[in-house]
Amino acid sequence: MNHNYIIIEDQKGALENLQIALEPHTNLLFKGTATNIKEGLSLCLKQKPNLIFLDVELGQEIGFDLINELRSFYNTLPFIIMTTAHDHYAKQAVNNDVLYFLSKPIDNDELQKALTKFEKAQAEERNHLVIKDKNGHTLMQYEDIVYIEAQSNYCDIYLKHGKKNTVSKTLKEIENLLPSTFLRTHKSFIVNTLYIEKINTTLKQITLNTKTGIIEIVTDSKTKVDENLKLKETEITIPIGESYLEVVKNALFIYKTV
Repeated sequence: MNHNYIIIEDQKGALENLQIALEPHTNLLFKGTATNIKEGLSLCLKQKPNLIFLDVELGQEIGFDLINELRSFYNTLPFIIMTTAHDHYAKQAVNNDVLYFLSKPIDNDELQKALTKFEKAQAEERNHLVIKDKNGHTLMQYEDIVYIEAQSNYCDIYLKHGKKNTVSKTLKEIENLLPSTFLRTHKSFIVNTLYIEKINTTLKQITLNTKTGIIEIVTDSKTKVDENLKLKETEITIPIGESYLEVVKNALFIYKTV
């Protein structure tokens, strides 16, 4: 999914360094730069970016003042990644709801961590997953996804009512796009915790259960049909990998008590 971003930075070298680091991330669409708070505020209001890269020190100004200005215009602020060579601003960044505190000069691995966190935060605000691959865009509601299974360099996404979508993405790529209601339980599986019915840590498996909406009709008696209708239930057993066991215990016991 594409996201618009702007950069607010007063140092030319730092600006160029960040722009070069962002070039491989083709899903991020550049919408402009500003060098001070006044320009930054105007650019934000004009472009309405999903993401702002904000330098902490803008000459004699402080980037946190721009955040305060933005609060007057936004009910929900755009996501903000702050950039600085001064680590002593980190606590202030956390207290101002900054998504990530990125040190200069920009390290590509650290930038990837920041952008992964951004994608996760974006996913929490949506109610659907969009996968773009060679077959086009595939849109799936989170509540319809039961589990995802890796198959080499592609994945099968299993939905309610027995439907399956196959997409040309790795499990790790999809994991980064999902909200916290989804949990990696195995090197090959991600589950939707909404459908967890049982957890067996001895057998290292999770049972998912979803009502399909398919009606079974009991025909071995002459009683009225409407007294013999029941909603079919589907159970799926998903393995828990040894290296994921503690993570699964800590996360899932919040949702279910076995």
